[in-house]
Amino acid sequence: MSLRSNRKSDMEEIKKLLDFQPTGLTDDEIENADSEMEYFFVNFPLHEARANLWELYKGWVHLEAESPEGEEMTNMLFFCNQMISFMNFSFIVTRQKQNR
Repeated sequence: MSLRSNRKSDMEEIKKLLDFQPTGLTDDEIENADSEMEYFFVNFPLHEARANLWELYKGWVHLEAESPEGEEMTNMLFFCNQMISFMNFSFIVTRQKQNR
């Protein structure tokens, strides 16, 4: 199987996985995920993206009708921390690709 065939097969698998969720991604965006990550950081510099996510978390805590249960609070805080790590690593990847 050629490299091009493998890439097409990989993209088909990615599209199948994305179809389970409402992604709203075009084929071009899927094919050019690197440039889409760069575009994210153009619109939301890393420090702003992290701050925005933290504001969303604080808003969720504030607007929760009842005080969130311990496990629910722990899960949401873990999710926010993981998203911040994901943004950090995405930023690193986009910078490394720009510098090549």
